[in-house]
Amino acid sequence: MESTFEDVSHKLQISYRLLFERNPLPMWVYDVKTLRMLAVNAAALAQYGYSKQEFVGLTLLDLHYEGDIAQLNEHLKLPIGTQPATRLWRHKHRNGDLIEVEMVTEELELDGLHASMALVRDLTEQRRSEQEKQDLPQRLAITLESITDAFFTLDLDRRFTYVNSRAEAFFSARRAELLGCSVLEKLPGSIRTVFQCECDRALAESKKMNFELYCASLGLWLEADVYPSALGLAVYFRDVSEKHAADQCLLEKRETLAAVINSTNNAVISTGQEGLIKIFNPGAERIFRRTRESMQGQPLELLLPERFRATHAQHLRSFGESPGSSRMMGLGLVKGLRSDGQEIDLEATITQVTVNQKLILIVNLKDVSERVRTEAESEQSRLQLSELTKRLMTQEKTLVKRVAQALHDQLGQTMAAIRMAHETIMTLQRDKATSGIDRLQAQMGKLISQGIRQVRQVLVDLRPPLLEEHGLAAALDNELRNRSLTQPQIDISISVKPEIASLRWPSEVEYAAFMVAREAIENSLRHSGATSLSVSLYGEALSLHLEVSDNGIGIAPGGMQKTGHLGILSMQERAHTVGATVTIDSGEAYGTSVSFSWQPTP
Repeated sequence: MESTFEDVSHKLQISYRLLFERNPLPMWVYDVKTLRMLAVNAAALAQYGYSKQEFVGLTLLDLHYEGDIAQLNEHLKLPIGTQPATRLWRHKHRNGDLIEVEMVTEELELDGLHASMALVRDLTEQRRSEQEKQDLPQRLAITLESITDAFFTLDLDRRFTYVNSRAEAFFSARRAELLGCSVLEKLPGSIRTVFQCECDRALAESKKMNFELYCASLGLWLEADVYPSALGLAVYFRDVSEKHAADQCLLEKRETLAAVINSTNNAVISTGQEGLIKIFNPGAERIFRRTRESMQGQPLELLLPERFRATHAQHLRSFGESPGSSRMMGLGLVKGLRSDGQEIDLEATITQVTVNQKLILIVNLKDVSERVRTEAESEQSRLQLSELTKRLMTQEKTLVKRVAQALHDQLGQTMAAIRMAHETIMTLQRDKATSGIDRLQAQMGKLISQGIRQVRQVLVDLRPPLLEEHGLAAALDNELRNRSLTQPQIDISISVKPEIASLRWPSEVEYAAFMVAREAIENSLRHSGATSLSVSLYGEALSLHLEVSDNGIGIAPGGMQKTGHLGILSMQERAHTVGATVTIDSGEAYGTSVSFSWQPTP
């Protein structure tokens, strides 16, 4: 009858308890015949990850790696007493990981039961460490070969002891040809002296040397790092031609930028976010009459009149915190202060850029004091001219009215009296007049009729019919009807909605709109060669829009600026006096459109 686990444990407790249970190395006992585990200590349970109950349910085969089972079987077939006491095996952890172990076995006999006690030492870490030591030279070689720099080592006599593939390419020689040779013999003459001096310094001062040198034969800029040691030198060469070219390009850009900044007539000033001046170009010196040295590190507020300084710092901070990169300062113009206290007008733009993770504010200032003064004078002149034009237009309207009144009440009546007198004379001399007198009388009658028609036409031109009594729509309709009689070959039309026809606007506005429309119609009929002309009137009680359009040849580019187009200037001046605008849209072969727009000033 086989011994139970409890029987074996009891016997072990008597003879091996201290040795077995407290041993820091994993130990177990198994049945040599069945290979079933009979006992196990705590160290073995911890190493293999099993509970005591699980471990006792295992066999020796369960612990071994599948690849070692055949060797284990051969080992177990050896007669007892001839099996090697110590062997290296690969065991399995409960989670499947492999453990490399050294296992020592000792045969036991317990109540006739052939057993074996195994003492296990975990060699996993030791094996891993040994493998790493074996792999280290290979890994080091791979690492050195993967370096993109030319790397080589030298002994104290400057002879090659190691050369990677990049160094082979640099020296244009195979590794076998370089090892043992002097590096000074292989270096181009243009860099040999510099390299030797830096290597001597590295060894003498026992510190790393970093330097650049230009290899003329290769046309390359090289950066070298030299590391000294008791055995010699480790050297890295890297091609920095692109970096050197980029640095040179950056230097040229900086010099170009500095030249641009220094040559511009504008003031270019840069500050940090705190507002202290860092750049103050010659343009700024000229505009503010201050030297760069006196303004370096000074607050930007010194260039502002005192009344603006309190709020400027806050505006500067707000702009620095805003997402926008550039904007105009002020409302297009800002005030500046010269060293002599004179205030000047400036156009100012502020831009924010980030340099080396620091916010830089760049202010571009243009002195427009003279332009502002000229514009103010021009505006004053324009206002005076506008006022004069308005007065002239008013006087024109009054004079026209008086002339029209005189023509109607005086010359018109006189012409009517002359006609009546002439007709009376003709009646009295009907039977006495000779043929010559009759001919003269008939001619006189024609002249009198022509004079009366001319007076009436002048009256129409001076006082637009129906304008004062019936409004703009009726006056325009009457004007176009008269034009149609004299120009029947042209399609003339007017578009006025019924609700607009009865609207009335201020009399001076209606008069200006009518005179603009009349001038536009006259220009179109005389110069455009149009086959159709239309007038549109629309608006509301507080707005008026009038448009005269034709399908003529249009006005050539620049034609509106020619001196011959005084009618256009007249239209614009008439509109301006009543607060209206006139726009002219014309293109070659696209006709012409003249628009009059009015709205009362708020």
